[in-house]
This record gives sequence, structure tokens and C-alpha cells, in this order.
Amino acid sequence: MLFGSLFLLSFTKDRMESETDLFSEDEYPEDLDTLEEFIQSYYLLLDSDNYLKSYTFIDPAKNVLQNDQDALKPLYMKLLQLRNGLRDQVVIYQIGDSHVQSGYFSGTARSALQKYFGNAGRGLIFPYRLARTNQPDDYQISSANSFRRIDNPRSLSGYSIANSAEAELKIKTNSFFKIDCKFNQVLLYANKDASMEFARQQNLGTLDRQETSAYSIHHLRFQEPVNTATIIVPENMRELYGLSLERDEAGLLYHSMGVNGAGFYTMADQEIMFEQIPLIKPDLILISLGTNDAQGRFRAEVMRKNLLSFMTKLEDSNPDTPILFSLPPDSRKGGKTNRDIDHVAEIIREYAEDHGHALWDLHDVMGGSGSMAKWRSNAMAAKDYLHFTPKGYMLQGHLFYQALIKGYKTFSETRDNQ
Repeated sequence: MLFGSLFLLSFTKDRMESETDLFSEDEYPEDLDTLEEFIQSYYLLLDSDNYLKSYTFIDPAKNVLQNDQDALKPLYMKLLQLRNGLRDQVVIYQIGDSHVQSGYFSGTARSALQKYFGNAGRGLIFPYRLARTNQPDDYQISSANSFRRIDNPRSLSGYSIANSAEAELKIKTNSFFKIDCKFNQVLLYANKDASMEFARQQNLGTLDRQETSAYSIHHLRFQEPVNTATIIVPENMRELYGLSLERDEAGLLYHSMGVNGAGFYTMADQEIMFEQIPLIKPDLILISLGTNDAQGRFRAEVMRKNLLSFMTKLEDSNPDTPILFSLPPDSRKGGKTNRDIDHVAEIIREYAEDHGHALWDLHDVMGGSGSMAKWRSNAMAAKDYLHFTPKGYMLQGHLFYQALIKGYKTFSETRDNQ
């Protein structure tokens, strides 16, 4: 008989393959049948400098972080310590919209950075499909039970789910982004009074529980790395905010949170999210918002107000964490290049410069205003000229990795010469 209100039922070490997703004929190459095949072959191309040079509208010289040597100095120092065996972990947390929720940008950046700095685990995951929205392809969370999605307030994962009775969650990870997907720790974030245990007779390891003023964190440890586990969620776990899959290895954790349709205007009043971000102890917060703030009728004074409200709460809850803005990419509105993207970017830039934050100008790197047409003609942008294909998001993730590594190497070389 199994006792306790939350416990691990089972695990296996077999590699789990991702689900097969078919290509849309007019979005992807005809000779590739599945998304996974495309991802694997595209990785080989991303590793080639000649391939990147084929996109002449992308200027590698512009692919740099701005004000990073001052703003990101604490991050670079920690990364240097990590590379030299003086630190166990560095944590990145990305906040974004639908460009991030799909997982292709963050998945590409994560795998590249972990190959350089070490793999500390997949990081933050959430059962998005159980919440009836899209989910990244490098993991699956399934259940025969039904859950209620909580959109407001937002959590550190962007969403929350609630259950009215005991429920089962099955977690599977895969090597979709060509990185070791196994984990030996699960951190589960839930409401304060949620309790949990697991079946100790199955010899799965240890369980620790932490409690803050408003939340509970449940830390399960396995005796060896796994890539699948089944969890029983108890009835008193009224709100599940997310899970983090981690490893007992020194390296980098890259958490990402994306919400379809999100902008500074929708996230500025999400008090729970701001309260929860410190729970994962980020060493860098990457903000990838702004696209949706430039949709509809744009008013600069409203944008400034929403940005200030969002940033005041974020900075108050994470006073010592470096912040990096990723400026929104080019897009169209009403069939024409969306010039309000330029206005949003300028307002973000002004704020970053006034408050000593770093910038990555994705809009400029991708080719500037009107460049979305070139991305579309190269099968990297969707039909709406607002979103990107997996190929486009992966290229952006790779470009971000390159920009961050450039900044880190400049920092480390400067220190060597002092």
C-alpha cells in the first residue's frame, strides 16, 4: 500500500523520443517529413559559419550585447567561476511572449550555452498542454486527469493549474535539442500548504520540503539520472506553478517562461510572478517582451507607464540581479512594416540606458525594419509576418548564444590582461 499525498510512482532510464509533428508544406522543406528531423539537420547547419554568412541581411558585427561589460559584470564573473570550477551553478531566467513559449529560441540557446558552461538540467517546465496551450517539444507532461488552468494571476511559469482530486502526472524528457535530457532532481513549486511524500520502498532517493511565506517547494532526488517519472499530485495541491528538472552536475540552468499574447501591458500587474521569480535565484533575467505592446493602437505614454510598472516590481523583487533586454523583432501590422516596433524599442532602450541595464538589439541584428520579408522568403517567418518558424526561432537562439559568448569572452580576456 502506498501512503502520502504526493509520491513518485515509477521511473525508467530509457531515452524517450519526442512526438512526431508534421510540417506544413508551405512552411518547411519538402524533403523533410518531421519536425524532429528538421531540428537535428538544422543544428548541423547552425554550427557552420558559412551557413550563417549565407543570410546577407544579418550583420554579424551588430550581433553584440550593449552595455554588458558594466551591467552584466556580476553574471560574467559567475560564468568565469563556473568555467574554472569555483561555482556549481549559474541560472538564467527568460520572460517572454509567444516567441518564447514555443521553446525553440530558448531550447537552442540553452543547449548551446550548456555545451560551453555545463549542463545543470532542463530547468523550468510546465504542463502547458494540460492547460490547453502549446508546449515546447523537448519534454512531455501527460495525465488522464483534467485540470483547471489559472491565467490570472500569472506564475513564474506563466500559468498555473489546479486539481480538485488526486491526479497523476507523467513526465518524459527527450534529446530534441541534442543535449543530455536526463535529470536526477525535481523541484516542484506549489501553494503553501501542499504536502507530499513518495514511496520510499521504491528506493527513489530523498524528499525535502521548503516553505516560504506564501509557497511550498518540494525537492525530490533520484539515486541515478532518469528521463521519465510519474508523480501523484494530491488534492491539497490546489495550485501547481511549475517544476524544474535539474542534475547533480556543475553547469548552467536556463529557465524560460513564455505566455502567448504577453506584453508589458499584460504582465505589469502579475504580483504572484514577481514574488516567485526570486525562488529560482536567477543570476540573469532576460526580458523578451514588446512585440504585443506594438499591436493595435500604440500610445507611447501608455507603453512607458506599463514598462515602468513592470520594471519597478521586477527590480524590487530582484534588486541584485542583472537584467538584459532583448528588443522585439521586426514584424508587420495591417500588411505593412510595423513602425510601432521601433517606438517600443526606443522606449525600452531609453529605460535600459537610464537604469544601467544591458541590451540585445534583435531587431537590428535580424536586418532592421522590413527584414521580416527576407526571413519569410528564407522559410524563417510565418505567414502572419509576426511569428517565426522553428528554423527562425532557432537561428535567433543561436545568435543570442553567440552575442552572450562574445560578451563573456571580452570580459574574461580583459581580466586576463589586467
